[in-house]
Amino acid sequence: MSDSTVELSNIKALMAGASVEMTCKDVEHLAEAAKVLPAGTDIFIALFPNQTFEELTEAARAVGAAGFTAVPHVPARRVKDLAEVAKIAQGFAGAGVKKMLLIAGDMTAPEGAFDSTIGVLASGEFAKAGVKTMYMAGHPEGHAHMTPDQQREYEQKKVALTAEQGVDLTFVTQVVFEPEPFVEWENTLRKTGIQHKARPGLPGPASLKTLLRYAKICGAGASMRALMGGGKMALVANLLGDSGPEETIRTLAREQASGKVNFAGLHFFAFGGFLKTAKFVAAIQNGNITLDSKGEAFKVHV
Repeated sequence: MSDSTVELSNIKALMAGASVEMTCKDVEHLAEAAKVLPAGTDIFIALFPNQTFEELTEAARAVGAAGFTAVPHVPARRVKDLAEVAKIAQGFAGAGVKKMLLIAGDMTAPEGAFDSTIGVLASGEFAKAGVKTMYMAGHPEGHAHMTPDQQREYEQKKVALTAEQGVDLTFVTQVVFEPEPFVEWENTLRKTGIQHKARPGLPGPASLKTLLRYAKICGAGASMRALMGGGKMALVANLLGDSGPEETIRTLAREQASGKVNFAGLHFFAFGGFLKTAKFVAAIQNGNITLDSKGEAFKVHV
């Protein structure tokens, strides 16, 4: 078996079960996405500032109806109080939601009673409403408002609370643009005794201009330099086309195959291009990629 065949197999193995993010407005693209992505794929649903939890719930219902598994985002800082936590949870139960992502949210100040995810999680409302899997954020490049020790403390709190509630916990990271922070962060988790599933968050294919804009919004750290590789001329050239995460995928697949990490698949941020990202992910899952004999070229055929 050639090296490129082995590498292709490793890439497909890491991509199996990959999840994709959409927005509430992407409901119109679900039927087309269902033609390429496997049934049951986890589809994360981002909640934008101008959207309501009711819209989020309806989008989750539509995702389920399309044959996927809905994973709606709940930004804790947008939740008014415990009564609203219960209301959101009840809405999710009515829509058949079994998985969700609980995050603090990007707003600088809370709109209600919760400054972090812990208070919302500790309420137990989502577990009582039938949520079986809780995705929560990992921060491979650090957190703007936490020290590393505080991050470790919060990771342990998330582990303890979900265990008490009988909910499976999976860490899914913020978007990072190169592989090294993922590997270091996953190894740190394991060294602190956390063996829960971990899923790196990668960008889907998008223009470099779009990636840079969203990187700043999402608080991506040092890996932003990976977007700037090649200098100013490369930056200008790449603005004319799409930039994808192929090299990061390949490196992570190698690390996974070597036993240096144990990731539970990959997650893809669509950055406004849900259908494009869905087709990109499906193409890799189906082996529609080529590697040269030295494994130096990675091209996805969508």
